[in-house]
Parts: sequence; C-alpha cells; structure tokens
Amino acid sequence: MTKVFTARAELILAREDMWPLREVPLQPDPLSPFAFAFAELRDDLGDHAEVIMDLVPVTRGEVARRRRQAVKRLGRGGRTVSRMGRGGSSAPRSGRGAASVFDALGLPAPGGLASSNSAGSAGPARAEGVARLDELDRERTLAKALRVTDPHFQLQLLIRTRSEIRGRPQRLLQSFLSCFEEFGGENYLRVKGRRILGRYLGSDAPWNRLMFDRRVDRGIFRPSKKSQMVSATQIGGLVKPATVHCAATNVVRSGGVVPPPPRNLPTFNGSPNQMPWGTVTYDDAERLVSVALDETFFTWTGGRTRFGKTETSLCRFVHVARSGHGALFLDPHADALARVKPYLVDQADRVIELSIARGSGSGRQVGWNPFSMEGLDREDLEDKMAAIVDSFAAAMGWVSDRAPRALTLTQAATRSLLELAYQLPDDLAPTIFQMTTLLSDEEWRAAVVPKLSPALQSFWENRFPRLGDEAITPVTNVIDRMQGSPSIAALLGSSRSTYNLRKAMDDGAIVLVRLRGTGQIDQLMASFVVYDLLRAVLSRWDTPPLSRRPLHAFMDEVQSYDHSVKGLLASALEEGGKFGLRLHLMNQQPTRLAKQTLDAVLTNRSHLMSTNLGYESARLLAKEWQGHVTPETIQELEKYQFITQVTWRGQTTTPFRARGLSLEEMFGPGVTDEAALEGFEQAIDHNSGRRPIRETLDELATLDDRIRDHIEGVARLDARRGKPAASGGRPYRSDRVRQYGHSGGMGPDHEKGSPT
Repeated sequence: MTKVFTARAELILAREDMWPLREVPLQPDPLSPFAFAFAELRDDLGDHAEVIMDLVPVTRGEVARRRRQAVKRLGRGGRTVSRMGRGGSSAPRSGRGAASVFDALGLPAPGGLASSNSAGSAGPARAEGVARLDELDRERTLAKALRVTDPHFQLQLLIRTRSEIRGRPQRLLQSFLSCFEEFGGENYLRVKGRRILGRYLGSDAPWNRLMFDRRVDRGIFRPSKKSQMVSATQIGGLVKPATVHCAATNVVRSGGVVPPPPRNLPTFNGSPNQMPWGTVTYDDAERLVSVALDETFFTWTGGRTRFGKTETSLCRFVHVARSGHGALFLDPHADALARVKPYLVDQADRVIELSIARGSGSGRQVGWNPFSMEGLDREDLEDKMAAIVDSFAAAMGWVSDRAPRALTLTQAATRSLLELAYQLPDDLAPTIFQMTTLLSDEEWRAAVVPKLSPALQSFWENRFPRLGDEAITPVTNVIDRMQGSPSIAALLGSSRSTYNLRKAMDDGAIVLVRLRGTGQIDQLMASFVVYDLLRAVLSRWDTPPLSRRPLHAFMDEVQSYDHSVKGLLASALEEGGKFGLRLHLMNQQPTRLAKQTLDAVLTNRSHLMSTNLGYESARLLAKEWQGHVTPETIQELEKYQFITQVTWRGQTTTPFRARGLSLEEMFGPGVTDEAALEGFEQAIDHNSGRRPIRETLDELATLDDRIRDHIEGVARLDARRGKPAASGGRPYRSDRVRQYGHSGGMGPDHEKGSPT
C-alpha cells in the first residue's frame, strides 16, 4: 500500500479581533492565488488539498459588548493587548515567537507573514508605534471598532495537504498559506503553534494530529482562541465564488448571467402542433420545452461546428416530418442526412431524395433539368434565366468587371437553351450540358440558331465570332467538370424532370437534398436548389391561402451558398411566409451571412438560438438581445449549451439558456435492420423517379443529335407544307399544360405531354 504523507496547519488571528484584517478588493479576484495553488496538484503523485473555513455567526449584542471593551481600553491611553497564543504582551512578538508561516513548516524564512508584520522585525520604532497609537491611528481604530453594522462570525481556518512524495505536502501547504498574505493589515493571519527548543510545534505535532483530522473530517467547530471574530467585509473575498476577474483556468465557470427561462413554456409531448426546442432547468429539474408550430415561421440557429446546432435541428426536422408536415433538409456535406434516414423509415412513402453525394442512390439518380420549360409559360423564361445565370456568376466568382465575356456567354447560352426548351418536346429539352455544344459545335449551333429570337440570332451570327475561341473556356470548363461526375451528369442530364418541388410541397412530402461539400460545383447546385425553392413557393399564387400547405425548409451551412443566391434568402424570409414557406437557417457565424440576409433574419425571425460564437458575432447577438446577455457569456457556452429567444403567445421572450437535443435522446435508436433500410431506399427510388445512372448518361450522349434531327425534320416538314420557318415561337407544342405542377410528377407515373 502506498504511503501518504500529510501536512496540517490552522490559521488564527495574530492580534485581538478589534484589529481588522485588510479589506481586500474584489478586483483582481482574491481567490486567484487559491486557484493557482490548486492547479499545482498532480493526480499522478497522489496530491490532495483541503482549505476549510468555518464560520459561526456572532450575535449583534456580543459584537457590541466586545467593541465597548475595546473602546474603553483605547480611551485609557491607546494601549491594547495582542495575544500571540495563551500569553500576552503589549505588542506582537518578533520572529522568535515562531509566528511565521515558514517557522510552522520548518523552512528558512525569506520574509513571510510574521517577519514582515511583527513588531520586532522593524526595530524599536515599530514596536513603540504598535504599543502606543498616535491620535490619528486611535481615531481610525475607534471608527472601525464602533462599526457593528456588518455581520460578524467566529472564524476557524484549517488547511490539510497530502501527497505520496515525502516533503511535497509541506511545499503545497506553503503555497496555500501564502494565499492569505493579501489579507494582512492592522491584523493578519498566522499559523497556530509555538517554537520549543528550536522546533515549531503546531497542528502537525503528534498530540494535535488526531483532533485536527477529526475537526476536518467531521466538521467540528472548535477554534483555538476566543478572540477569533471577523466581519463579513473582511472575509468577503473568501466566501464568494470565483468571478470573471479570476484568471485561473481550473475554475468551474457559471457561463455568465442569463435570464431564467419563461415558466409558461409548454412541455414537449410529441404533439404535431409543437416543435421541440431544448431542455431547460427549472428548480434543478430539466424539462424539454417546445414552441408552437403556428408561431414558427423563420428561425436561425448558429454556433461553432460540432457544438450541436445541426443535431438539434435534425431533431426538429424529424419531428416535423413524422408529424405529417412537409419538410425539406438541405445538407451541403451529406453527413446529416445519413444520420436522419434511420428515423424516417416509417415515412418511406413520403420521402424524396435529390443527391449528388458519393455512395448514395445505389447507382440510381433522380432527373432534374433546370432548363426544362415543361408546364411553364413564356413569361417564366426570364425568371429561370436570371436564376441560372446568377447561380453561375456567384458560384464561380464572376462579376461584370472581371469576367464580362464569361457572363455574356452564359447569359446568351442560357437564354438560347430556354427558348429551345420552350419550343421542343419535353423529352428533347436541352440540359445544362448543351451549353458546351452550343458554344463549341458550329454545325449544331447553325441548326438551332434559326429557331431563336432575332436578338439571339444576331448575337450568335455577329457578336459571338468576334470573341475568340478562348472566350468560351471559363464556361465550358465548369460544365466539363460537372459532366465528369456521373451522379451530377445523371441528375442534370435528363431532359424531363422527375424532381418537382412544387408538387412535393403540395403533397406534404419529405425532401432530402444531399450535396458533397463546399466546392464551386456544390455551391452552384445549392444555388439551383434555393432558386427552385423560391420559384416553387411563389408559384402558389394560383392556390387559395388556406390551401397552401406549409413546407418547413431546414437549410444547413447557409453561408456556403447565401452569397451565391444574391439576396434570394432575404426575399424568402420577407415574402415566403404568406405562401406557406417556413424557413429554418443554420450556420456558424451570423456575420458570415450577406448583410441583406442577416437583416431579414433579425427582422423577421420567430426564434433565435445560438451556442458558442466568435466575438464579433457574439457582440451582434448580445446587441440584438438588448444587453440581457453579454458577448463573453455567449463565447463561453459549452457543447450543446445554447442561449435562445423564442416567440410565445405573440410575445418575444427574454433570452434564456437551453440544452440542445440529440436524435437518440428524443427518438431512441434508429432503424438498423438492413432489410428495412434497403426497402426504404427502394421506396425513395419509386417516389423520386430515380433511374439507373447509366441509362440517363446513354440518353444524354445522344441528346445533341436527337435535338438537331428533330429541328431539321420539322424544318423539312414545314418546307414541304409551304410554311415559313418559325423563329422564337412555339411551333412544336400545342398542348402545353398551363398550370404548374400538373406535369412532370414525382415518380415514373407523372403525366407526359404529347408532341404534335
């Protein structure tokens, strides 16, 4: 058994209790030396330390009685008695009386408490000054002696240190004793004991150890002197917790002052009309609270990565989805939705997935053609062109003064392909990959340009040849990179879309959008998704307000595509609510958002929730919360700890502290059965209209030729009939569906238009 060595010390007032200790200011924190002393302890050496301060209240009558006695003694000539143990003298004795910390430890004294404060250490002048006070000192001491308004206590101070290393407990004890030096004033604390025959005998003397340990272990209050009275003011720095001014890193922090949570927030009970929000503490008991779904329009959740913002949002998403509401989750990194799928198996008939993440779909892919005009009118062309061109420009960093030719070519090619898509049968609609063909294949361009509007014909025939061959490289390079990814090529290379977000919204579907990361291609894809979301939302103008089924759209890592969509998220926050859009945004720092988006978030949000942030973002939120929380408090939040402000019964609450949620905590373990998960993926295949990637790529490989053959065939037919060649009109389709959402369904059973 390892031997443990122990050192003990009891501290007592060196002079009568009428002499006050120094009133130590609270800044810097007087507990800092103690925290640093505790930081010296090492578990591997078996170190252990206890600093115990016991206080027993003294009645006000007893305090007054002692003060009257002190005043009487001072009035007789200013002399007082200082007790340095059981004996007494007219002044504190010198170091020979063994009053110093170092005498108690048996160590050489470099000038500690006793040596620096004892009368003898400063010579006869100091002894005389203590023995006979001058008039000024007498008035000051009388004033302090008469101040009986403070609470007073009998004091007992015990220190015990242990270690497995011989001599180390004494060194640790010295560190703790030195912490009390700052309280030395007209009175001070000294180690109880005496020096006899050159050896200091204190609490570590064999006959004192047992009683000392009993007092420590059992909490026995037995001060060694009657005159051990101190006021609350004198020891205030020892009885408070560590403050922000304590610089030690080994102090448990409270996390700052945050208003208490509202008492009337409802407990989450799984109701479809609730949204789980977080766990709050009432009277030392945790409770999972919720907010009302009908008061939840727009939310923002922020904080450092791996601090719980995405996990908490996933819990809300799963609850909303499983409650029968329409829900969309945009996951730029593909990790979140991998966690969420096992909790949606029982909702398999409602799940749609658009994914370009590696390993998703088992070699199958949904079809989504942003250039398709199926079910749309000519007035929709301008909006689609702006969405596609802006997505390209923002994702690639093209601005008018840096890449004017790339922007010009992208705009002309996009407009041309949209005009072609408006005229061609839906199963021959050009895709994004026909941009490369239009820019680089002269024969194909010559075949399709006559079908475009006069302005576009003039561009391709007159302006485009002057740009030079190298002008097309920035545009074609992007598209070539996209075509090099089979999953992206299959997604965007299908003429007809099986992914129809408007229909998914109206049906209350669960839409999972999985990207791969934050590269340029992923930013471009995210931009396409956001533009498509807002277009689908605003297209609900044709639906009565009460029939607009809400869609809760959760969008993670918003900063990675916010700038790409150029204020579109701000428009969604400002206009989407009336069309049934409920937007839930997540990102690490609010300052990373575009100013337009951030202003819209802070103006229109229903709820805010944030964990640990950088200083600038924390200062922004603290200002938004009207100073109820300091930026430092937000910066000190630990994992899964949030400060949040919600809307409840039409009123905005004060910010309060809440603990985040995890999927396992809310819903238990997800489905792990391989057969069930495989059936879930098959259901997604059916709902989303996913086809084998190879099949789509084979069709894409022949699309250029099929488009040209169709155009040339119709031209020959018109020539035989004596009809003039059409330009920019819609000669190939007469049965266009005028109401969006009635063509291009979610699965293989969607309606198909029939070409004339």
